[in-house]
Amino acid sequence: MPTLSELRSSPLASLEALYRDAPLAPAPSGCFRGHVLARVDNRLARGLLGDAMVGPFEWLPFGIDFARSAWFFVHPSLRLGKFRAEAGPSRWRDTEVLRLTYDESRLPPPVHGLLYDELKPLSETLCLGLGGINTGPGKGDLFFFALEPFAP
Repeated sequence: MPTLSELRSSPLASLEALYRDAPLAPAPSGCFRGHVLARVDNRLARGLLGDAMVGPFEWLPFGIDFARSAWFFVHPSLRLGKFRAEAGPSRWRDTEVLRLTYDESRLPPPVHGLLYDELKPLSETLCLGLGGINTGPGKGDLFFFALEPFAP
């Protein structure tokens, strides 16, 4: 399995292949820090709306607290989006993933129904994720990200 450093230097085609081909490891536990790796190659991700949606993840520290089923910006105490995680087929790629839905979140109604993310746990300490919005392939998938254990 690759390291975080290797993921950060991987071209988009390699991230796509790893996401598609890596076996699904068990769901992670604990708190993880996120790192944006690359935007996918579609119209939304490259446009102004993509800038508005992906930008905060590129500019601010973010992560996922699996113990509390919530993602956060800056610090784990600033939890913003409660999610429900379940293993199943990817909405965007031909692979099995851990799907994160936000329908139980207390985010404003248009936002919680819009959010959708997927994770491919690679090991106990590294995940490859695909972040986006709740729509089909080539329309909702926006960016690849990595997760590593959070160390304050």
